[in-house]
Amino acid sequence: MTLKRNGNSYRFSFYLIGLLLLLAGSFYLHLRTGFTDFTDGQLLRILTGGGTAGENLTVFDFRMVRSVLAVLIGCGLSLSGAVFQTVSRNELASPGLLGVNAGAGLAVMLLVYFQNENTALALWETPLAAIIGAATAALFIYRLSYRTGYTLSTHTLVLTGISLTAGIHALQMLLVVRLNPTQFHTVNTWIIGSISGNTWLHAALLCPVVLLLGFFLGARYVDLNVLSLADETAIGLGLRLNRARFLYLMIAVILAACCVSIGGNIGFVGLICPHIARRLVGTNHARYLPVTLLLGAILVLLADWIGRVIIAPDEMLLGIVVSIVGAPYFLYILARTKA
Repeated sequence: MTLKRNGNSYRFSFYLIGLLLLLAGSFYLHLRTGFTDFTDGQLLRILTGGGTAGENLTVFDFRMVRSVLAVLIGCGLSLSGAVFQTVSRNELASPGLLGVNAGAGLAVMLLVYFQNENTALALWETPLAAIIGAATAALFIYRLSYRTGYTLSTHTLVLTGISLTAGIHALQMLLVVRLNPTQFHTVNTWIIGSISGNTWLHAALLCPVVLLLGFFLGARYVDLNVLSLADETAIGLGLRLNRARFLYLMIAVILAACCVSIGGNIGFVGLICPHIARRLVGTNHARYLPVTLLLGAILVLLADWIGRVIIAPDEMLLGIVVSIVGAPYFLYILARTKA
């Protein structure tokens, strides 16, 4: 028992240090590469305060804000996916498949549709609309999956989420034909997913949400471990099952909604990162959550870097790159589940 515990600790430490180094390298690469590449010496000079006004603008206001947002969005979406998979006890669950992203997307689309063309959206309006849409979808799914006097059916939760996602996408298709070209460009970019054009204010809005909810989930890892057990076992250990599922479901919804409100409807991050983390360090959430959020940060950061350089000087939207990586892995998960 002791040898096994020590082995798990060493393996977790190995992966944690390795992923932190990979994240640092990815962050540096993201800052260094773009429309104008910098050498190592130039970037070091700029970061230590010796850059020109143009260089500082490029590194700090254009690239670094994207780097920080990519890390925050990757952490938030991957943590949200991990919680969804724990609550539903289904490794195919994610914010995108359970209707959360779709609900946020429909709310943002309605906001853009009814927006006065002569006034710009306030910074807080899109995140608020996304949270309301995502929470409404999540509450609707929860209500349909819950029966008084019974524990929440995780199978019904997943099936209802998939059905609701399909219905919301149909409504989006009906609405999109009524958008003018400017509105369509805004909505289409958001639906695909991109962090281009965001500012430090967006990072300041997202950072406390991801940090506070991430720390809360890390501190409550025992509850999440119990939630991953069978219902009878969880109840026997004293967990109020329906209340716990609702609480962590809402936390996952808020994380996903805040991230997609700024980065758009980026799929697959919340699906594949928790799955890979489980294969690396197991299901103990004390180890599982840190590895999951690091994988999410690295995936989004590298995907944004690839999108900037693969067809330079043009740019491929972040959501497309993530989908190119995520779709084959999703098919692999499906094949493995059937096997």
